[in-house]
Formats: sequence, C-alpha cells, structure tokens
Amino acid sequence: MNEDMDFFNRFSHMYLHGFKNLSDMFAAPATEHGITLDEFYILYDIAEAKGKIRLMDIAESHGVTRSAISRLIGRLLRKDYLYQEAEDHDRRNKVLKLTPEGARVEHEVFAELIQRNREWRQMFSLAKQYQTLNLVEEFMDKFVNESAGKQTKKISYTDLDRAEA
Repeated sequence: MNEDMDFFNRFSHMYLHGFKNLSDMFAAPATEHGITLDEFYILYDIAEAKGKIRLMDIAESHGVTRSAISRLIGRLLRKDYLYQEAEDHDRRNKVLKLTPEGARVEHEVFAELIQRNREWRQMFSLAKQYQTLNLVEEFMDKFVNESAGKQTKKISYTDLDRAEA
C-alpha cells in the first residue's frame, strides 16, 4: 500500500506542478500572439498541408469532433488568420487557406517553438528528448489511447527537417 501511495503522490505532484507548467510553457509563444496552442496547430496543419485541407481533415487529425474544430476555425476566421475557399467540383466543400497574417503568425510561433527546443537541447540532448517522448508515447498507448482505440503517431528524427531548415 505504501508503494501505491508513493506513486500516487509523485504522479499527482508531476501532474499539478509539472505537466501543467510544461503545457503553459510550451503554449507561451502562441499565447503571446493572441492564439491558443490548439489554434496554432490548426494554422500549422494548414501551412504544412500538401494539397487541399478541409475542416474535417483537421478534426480527424486532431482526434476531435467537427464542432470542436469549427469553433477554433471560427475564431481564426474572425482574426483574419485564415479563409475558406469553395471547391470547384463541390461548392459545399470548403478548403482552408492561410491569410498572409495567418502565415506570418504561424511562422513566428513555429520559429519560437523550434528555438525553445534548441535551447532545451543545451541541457537535454535531442536523443534524450526522444527517449522521453518514446516512453511517454508507450505509456499513453498502453493506458490512455488503448481504451480510446487510438494510437500515438510516432515521430522520427527525420521529421525535424523543417525545424532544422
């Protein structure tokens, strides 16, 4: 029982004082530009899209409902960070595109996040960061995603090509 209490207390402390602070720290560059981290990831997905990307594509890749993504996209539309363009073959389908201001904000937040990661590497090597991510992904896949029927997308060193450019 003592082992259970020790683990519970350590995990609780990590959650209350670690994960929340890490989340806030990682979200700071987006927040400084007046958007949430979730809104940044929408801008990022649109910027990185190879071809057309629709609201449903983003909802699926983020693992959330269409209505949840619609609310976020609505805020980005009002901020004039993106716009919708009807497809020629089916005017009901709307393709999402960044405005010049949206592209600027996405680029600046992305650059700040990459710079932050480079600073972290001074104290915590990239290999060690990947070891940590792999362990967290394994934990998430086993205890969180398994019950939700999801699998974590594995990222490799080669996925950092844009970051290093």
